[in-house]
Amino acid sequence: MAKPNLPKNLRLLCSYAPSISRVCRDLKMNRQQFHRYLSGANEPSLRKLRVICDYFGVEESEILLNFNDFRDIVAIKNLRPSLPDPFGNFVAKMHQINPTSTSDLADTLGYYYTYVMTQELGGKILRALARLYTLNDYVYVKTVENYSNVKHRKRDILKYSGVVYHTGQEIVIHEREVFAGRMMWTTILNPTDNDQFSILAGLSLGVTSANRRDIAAYRVIWERLDSEVSMRDMLQGCGVFESGSKQISEDICKAIENEISPDENVFISRPWEIDRS
Repeated sequence: MAKPNLPKNLRLLCSYAPSISRVCRDLKMNRQQFHRYLSGANEPSLRKLRVICDYFGVEESEILLNFNDFRDIVAIKNLRPSLPDPFGNFVAKMHQINPTSTSDLADTLGYYYTYVMTQELGGKILRALARLYTLNDYVYVKTVENYSNVKHRKRDILKYSGVVYHTGQEIVIHEREVFAGRMMWTTILNPTDNDQFSILAGLSLGVTSANRRDIAAYRVIWERLDSEVSMRDMLQGCGVFESGSKQISEDICKAIENEISPDENVFISRPWEIDRS
């Protein structure tokens, strides 16, 4: 069935896009063939017409209306092409590396204390609370940092949210501070051979909350919390501590030191030793 109104209506839709080349690239359609649709030399198949309509946010019945009626509909809808989400595609591709990522992370879900020895706090230890949880077949993280005992800070509490995936060997975490969004961190953890996952060790790289927004890399420890610990007690345990504080185990203090040994040419994580002599 001929569609005499389609070419002109399609040209109107393309006027809302950055370029026809961008439309063809997003739709994964041959540019020469698409120009034939615009000129009326050819008509798209029903499947391709549906793809085009979904992209521009119109109905198939609407795009076949006479031009004046269709133009009125487009003006009301204030159309925006459905442009791809590069970050969403990136996250999806990361999960494609290991299709069993979510199930591989099942045993790691729950609450953790995270420990870093930060430069911005003069080598003091920051203990934060992190939660790993699932939603819609993906694993996410929420983190709370408490700076209430640090002087001259405008915000005592910082909150982060992000995504988590399992490469098959390491756990990768991407987080962003939720208020201003300027502090972003990527953490890579090495699961231990301990099937209880009580300790996870690795490195974090990101932008600090210091005024200069320094880029920093830290050794980090994630310590799993007992499910019977109340949320109130978990939050009260967060804060900034002096190095060597009795409230933090000596093993953890040692594991998060950020020195580089003479035999190391780069900054690397230190695997957690399950059995210490």
